[in-house]
Amino acid sequence: MKVTSIAIKNFRGIEKGTFFFPLNQRLVCIIGPGDSCKSTLLKAIEWSLWPTWSLTVTDLDFYNGNTNNPIVIETTISEVPEELLSEDKFGLYLRDFGAMLLGSENDEPVDGRTPVITIRLTVDDSLEPSWSVITNRTDPRSISQKDRRLLSFGVVGYDYEKDFLWGRGSVLQKYSDSSKGALHTAYTQAMRSAVENTNLTELDRITTDISDVGSQYGVSFMGKLHNKLIMQNGSYSTAVGVFDRDVPFSQRGLGSKRLLSMGLNIHASSNGSLILVDELETGLEPYRISTLINQLRAEFSDKGQIIFTTHSRSVVCECTTDELFVISEDGGKVSLTSLSMDDIKKDVQAIIRSEPDSFLCKRLIVCEGKTEIGILRALDNAIYKKTGIRFAHYGVGTALGGGGGKTFKLAKLLKNCGYDVSILMDADIDSEDAEKKSMESLGIIVFSWEDRNAIEEQIFADVDLDTAESLISLACESKTFDHVVTKLNAAFTRENKPHYLEEGAIRLYSDCSAEERKKIGTIAKNKKSEWFKRIDLGEQLGDIVFCKYDEIDDAAGFKVTIEQLKKWVRGNEA
Repeated sequence: MKVTSIAIKNFRGIEKGTFFFPLNQRLVCIIGPGDSCKSTLLKAIEWSLWPTWSLTVTDLDFYNGNTNNPIVIETTISEVPEELLSEDKFGLYLRDFGAMLLGSENDEPVDGRTPVITIRLTVDDSLEPSWSVITNRTDPRSISQKDRRLLSFGVVGYDYEKDFLWGRGSVLQKYSDSSKGALHTAYTQAMRSAVENTNLTELDRITTDISDVGSQYGVSFMGKLHNKLIMQNGSYSTAVGVFDRDVPFSQRGLGSKRLLSMGLNIHASSNGSLILVDELETGLEPYRISTLINQLRAEFSDKGQIIFTTHSRSVVCECTTDELFVISEDGGKVSLTSLSMDDIKKDVQAIIRSEPDSFLCKRLIVCEGKTEIGILRALDNAIYKKTGIRFAHYGVGTALGGGGGKTFKLAKLLKNCGYDVSILMDADIDSEDAEKKSMESLGIIVFSWEDRNAIEEQIFADVDLDTAESLISLACESKTFDHVVTKLNAAFTRENKPHYLEEGAIRLYSDCSAEERKKIGTIAKNKKSEWFKRIDLGEQLGDIVFCKYDEIDDAAGFKVTIEQLKKWVRGNEA
């Protein structure tokens, strides 16, 4: 069984959303920032296929708590169990999925195309759920809990320990049609044995008092009074569970329990199950995640489907562009975007491998290079020291663009997926101007420097002499003292050097101009030097600069750009 589409109205954080999955997509990984309704989407599928009538609904399950607008969830499935396809069941309620995609009113099945059925769950202000099968050409027909139980469907959530106990809701029940009768017989035999063998001597001591009271009130007894367990019909306080030697499996590690629960649910149907897993990575180390996803691909290669969510970079890295779907939410309107884009699939896959964190934030600053990433880390630390607030408070993260066209490509992809995106990059390449304007036309703000500067050039030009000397010292630590001296000597004529050596350190003359300091920045950015082209070095560079940030002229290019970027980070709170 597979989900091909789901339409949701007024359910929890989703006011409205319609989602389609490719017919051939059996492994679906839903990613996106926190609070984007990933778990709500899975819960909507679960509710629409709920196998009993006892679905607990509260006013809080309605969008904004408004019970005047009913919850409506329509889940369309393919590969429907044969038992449901007879004419006296739902054979006359099949729909053509292609027509649904096109929004056609005529959803009559067409030979050679994929037939599907759509199950609608409706909950109004009475909080009573009702399930029906719908088409565009017929009146809805109710679908019973008995028929819904025929759906090959399982959920691996946070109540997975139930799957290691025989009882209602456990996947073990699906492995034995006779389990209910066997359990009843076992419980009855155990209770009868307990009735016969339980020692109640302590309770029997009060029977003398009972006899005495009886004599006083004219009540006679046929023999000696004693206490005994009474066999009753109904529930039992004991449970039957799976043990590993003498240890219940429910006491094993979180990862092992989740993996076994997943496997049991997958194999519960020979025709292919639909499995929902919220936060696949829970309890699993990265190496187990890699093994698990490869196993899932094998399990669902030709039947069934698994839909799961994740917050883990390890899971994202293991998935392909075909398997990844980005969810986004805007004022209750929720959408799902596939990362399978044929024209740039290879580029997107490379970004997924190198920058998986990019897809796990609400808002992103795409940085041209590693130096910019480091600078922003230092800025984040500086803001935190002053305000106690970090970028994460505003849902902002960073992504490494990789330079040039790759930076623009990543920014555009993220924007298309519903992220709020900006770019931080150099201004030293004339040919990139047109692309920058193109980004801004898409709503992607580009933060850059003045006067065709790279970030190193802008910083050296704008900071004071002491800070510039500290940055040169950092370069000496990362590259060697001799390397830095050699590069400086080669860049300036013998007569016009802005620097001198003093006690093993490189000093700048007091009249060293902004133009000369900028030239030092040019040396720093040069590919043959690359003084700060690492994230850690960029962060150390930033720490030095932001220590004296208040002393930088407000009109300086570096400060102007950083202040604009800080305002973007604050967003609506600016």
